[in-house]
Amino acid sequence: MLKKYILSTFAVVALGLVVSCDNTTSDPPNQNNTNPSDPAIVGPRILSKINSKISATETRDLEEYITNAGALSQAIIRDAASSDAITATVTYSGSKISKIRYLDNKPTHVIDNTYNLTYTTGKLTMIAMDQPVLGTAIINHSDFEVVYDANGKLYRIVEKKKLGGSTTYTHYVEYKFTFSADNVARMDQTSMLMDGANPDTTTASTMGYAYSNYDDKVNPYNTLPKEYFIVTGTMFPINFNSISANNTGKMTIHAPAGPAISVPKSYLYDSQNYPVSDQGQLTKYIYKVL
Repeated sequence: MLKKYILSTFAVVALGLVVSCDNTTSDPPNQNNTNPSDPAIVGPRILSKINSKISATETRDLEEYITNAGALSQAIIRDAASSDAITATVTYSGSKISKIRYLDNKPTHVIDNTYNLTYTTGKLTMIAMDQPVLGTAIINHSDFEVVYDANGKLYRIVEKKKLGGSTTYTHYVEYKFTFSADNVARMDQTSMLMDGANPDTTTASTMGYAYSNYDDKVNPYNTLPKEYFIVTGTMFPINFNSISANNTGKMTIHAPAGPAISVPKSYLYDSQNYPVSDQGQLTKYIYKVL
């Protein structure tokens, strides 16, 4: 059950939200496509929902963002194939996100993660995560260090985990970013076991995610707090391109074994340069006026 639910949720985020329903293998023409039948919002806006056609007769809001006075208060991620969902509840300290709790709607709560965020001179630098193990007194814990390069771009996130109630770190994960201008061009996720105080490189395994063919339009996720998507990315690393300024036209997954898998993505835009749907209009981006 645990494995099935995690894979199902991963499929929602990876395929339902990131990959378009365009089944072609050629690079999609992302530039200067508009959807004049969809009236544009004039002025400031915020992403409200991402609605996808999941069957011939049904559409579903696979992502929903609940905001108050322009501040994100809750985010909901829904499974395309079941009633499964994850709700993220956001807490603030002043204008900055200080805590996010992700809770699924399963009675066994596979996902019940609370993240506490720490900032240095206004930039997110540390994250602490606690995850209770249902029916036990065990708390899985992770400490994240968020590192930036000399230009202020996100460079890497290092996660050290204490699993199974351990008082010492048991696992190590590094998320390393390569940017092209303001867009994530690649993110490599390297996981390994800890050997005492140090990661054991002989156990290392790397997943790579490459993002290319960016357009020059507005990424709708940029209307929401970037810190939320950084934290969410540590749960679903395939979606780290959500922190990019523009919209990726192709995503390529490099697994430790087997051939790379590339998937195109395409968009229709409104007159304000915001995506309103994919080219096939099966996935729609719905905004709310600020």
